[in-house]
Amino acid sequence: MKNFVSSSGEGQLLNCQNDNSGTYQRTIQKLSKVQGNNTDIKNTELSDINSIFSSGNYGKENGSEKYKLYYQYFYKQLGIEYLQQDYPYDVDRLESILELVVETVCSKRQVIRIGGDDRPIEVVKSRFMKLNSEHIRYILNCFEENTTKIYNIRQYMLASLYNAPVTIGSYFDALVRHDMARSD
Repeated sequence: MKNFVSSSGEGQLLNCQNDNSGTYQRTIQKLSKVQGNNTDIKNTELSDINSIFSSGNYGKENGSEKYKLYYQYFYKQLGIEYLQQDYPYDVDRLESILELVVETVCSKRQVIRIGGDDRPIEVVKSRFMKLNSEHIRYILNCFEENTTKIYNIRQYMLASLYNAPVTIGSYFDALVRHDMARSD
């Protein structure tokens, strides 16, 4: 087998079979430090991988303890077991709502976009901690009554969950007033 690579640092260039054009010196091309990626960073705990995902199961995939604790908390707080009995055809929707709440509360982002506005994560967490089974019933009822096309269901659900604690009272008040006005 022929060795096409010379081990010496010098070689000859040939124009024709027996004519030498000159000699050359083989060198290794080196890049300066500024041209390469900074791979010296070893602390990967500070990496913000959540900003890559528009919707991530923040901690669900790797089974984080924080995710599990919040999942159990909201499962009880929202009465998911009882809601699934009352809404047997909405079991998947209830699971989606539960996961969205837990993902949002476990998010490492500083702000969460809700209804086109960026809200501080602490404000969103505070609102979500106020949610209970009546808020979920209210949201399911609103979903049922909605007849318009929803282009981003995740954002719609997130806004519904965020607004539920402050709009539920007015919703039922308006509903009662409507029913009372019709009874005359």
